[in-house]
Amino acid sequence: MSRILIVVRSADGTQVVGDSHHYAATPDPFAPTTVDDLILDEYAHVFAGARPEVVERWTGTYASASDRLMLVDAPCEGLRIVVITSGTGASTSFAIAEEVIEELYG
Repeated sequence: MSRILIVVRSADGTQVVGDSHHYAATPDPFAPTTVDDLILDEYAHVFAGARPEVVERWTGTYASASDRLMLVDAPCEGLRIVVITSGTGASTSFAIAEEVIEELYG
């Protein structure tokens, strides 16, 4: 099993730690604590310390599609709507934006 830990420190020193993806036709509005525990345990392992205190939790709902990684729509001249549908937006969005802007403006 591969493990990836994402940690981002904000300017005020707080951190965002996560995340996990759970796909379903009708996603559960509640996040399982077992998954959060695995993420926080990995944090403690990577940083050789105690698990951080959780101040807030966020559960997002993401667009997903089994037949594409993204949707690019052109509703009118000079306008593009781009939706990542694969759970890879943080990793791919800058490259996709570059491609879409290149296509728009050359």
